[in-house]
Amino acid sequence: MTDRQRAVLDTAIIGGGVSGLYSAWRLAGSGLDGRGIAVFEGSDRTGGRLYSVCLKDEHTIPAELGGMFFSDAQDLVYRLCKDELKLELQAVTPEADFAWLRATRFRMSEFAEPGVLPYRLADDEQGKLPHELLLLIVRRIAPEIDRYWPFAPESSMAETVTYLRGVTFDGRALHSWGFWNLVARVVSNEARLALADVEGTYALFSNWNALDATFSTLADLVGHWFRLPDGYQRLPDQLRARAEAAGVEVCTGAFVHAVRAEGDGVHRIEFADGRAPVYARRVILALPTGALERLDFDADPSVHAALASSFGTPACKIFVVFDHPWWEQVPDGPGHIDPGHFSASHTDLPMRQCFYLGQDPTTGDGLLLGAFGDERAVSFWPPLMREDGRGVELTTPLPERAAVELCRQLSEMHGVEVPLPVDGIFVDWAAPPYYAGWHAWSPGWTSWEAAATLRGASGIHVCGEAYSAYQGWAEGALTSAEVMLQEVFDLDAPAWLGETDALAPYRS
Repeated sequence: MTDRQRAVLDTAIIGGGVSGLYSAWRLAGSGLDGRGIAVFEGSDRTGGRLYSVCLKDEHTIPAELGGMFFSDAQDLVYRLCKDELKLELQAVTPEADFAWLRATRFRMSEFAEPGVLPYRLADDEQGKLPHELLLLIVRRIAPEIDRYWPFAPESSMAETVTYLRGVTFDGRALHSWGFWNLVARVVSNEARLALADVEGTYALFSNWNALDATFSTLADLVGHWFRLPDGYQRLPDQLRARAEAAGVEVCTGAFVHAVRAEGDGVHRIEFADGRAPVYARRVILALPTGALERLDFDADPSVHAALASSFGTPACKIFVVFDHPWWEQVPDGPGHIDPGHFSASHTDLPMRQCFYLGQDPTTGDGLLLGAFGDERAVSFWPPLMREDGRGVELTTPLPERAAVELCRQLSEMHGVEVPLPVDGIFVDWAAPPYYAGWHAWSPGWTSWEAAATLRGASGIHVCGEAYSAYQGWAEGALTSAEVMLQEVFDLDAPAWLGETDALAPYRS
């Protein structure tokens, strides 16, 4: 027992994504000996769903296979990148271009004009832009919302959270409803379909927790948008570098299949490849829901029960490189994309969305996010990726048959013959080890209480985007980890964070 005690880690972190690496860096800077902290990542890379790759040439614009942008209203990610890590930020101005929906092409600026939209909206829904339709939904669900953040300057996010937790609809608390259930009650089905198509997402209007969906809709209305021009993966890379400089060991290819309680306050971490187990007093499970469901770990039954509070949303992307930005010549198309800008178009075809990301200044190539789908749109693409038509790996170089199909849809959408790309990559976030592109809270759960249960106090602690107030964003990974570090590990808030309301949705 004496030998093993000398080898016991203070903290073992399972998962080398943003929340895991952030936790390691913060703990190593809190006075703990970094040599008592280790990160175990099952894949051959760290960074999780921040994943930047350069297609065709290492100097080209990076393709963001996972997260792409963040807002200055997302306090942790913005202040961490800007003020603490001193990363280069580039402001980006999103510009909606056009839509190809129900075999009708129209510019997004025409959305509210009479006779343009190919949907039969109700009389009180017509003449509204997409964000105005969204606000109509929110105001009918939460009638007093205009008195609160983000609409009332004197109000705070904390006050909005308190208000939403007290909202009822037909006598039921907001968190008891599915969002689709409520949307169906307050606007027409045609309005819901139109929004799902022009927003390019099925998931936003699916049946996730109505309270969290309403909060998420409000949070996305504020702030200015930024990207890291060298790739969003620079964020987790910098966190890893700083953690390792403080003595933290980061192990890739270390797939953990079980965490056992030893009964003396120590946990035994077992690996799938048969390597010797590792022992730790505290374990942080910084993993998405699908990975947690497949991990055999000893914890209080309430922790295992709370795993059901969040579910994964399938998502995929196809990035393609063309030898020239052909969209500049499309009649009424996006034209030239200046640095710091991007344009997006939407469709009900399986590709769902395309983002025109501009021309690489070094090579002259044009980078296009040619497909970005979620939920049922994802299933269209994997059979095209392999000769046998079976499931794919996380990433797959784009085969010609898939490129031909993508260009067929792009051609239909744009009304021109789109050439084949010179390079491309497909990423299926529903594949192992992530099992989802992002997550959503299930109806019937009070998310702040479920997250608190998962953070735990028994030596095993769960954090990450899946169980956060900002699901689908790196901000969620960071805030979930930060509230755990403050409440469970007794760390002080970092000086670079300053005054913020970002943790308000986690407070009881």
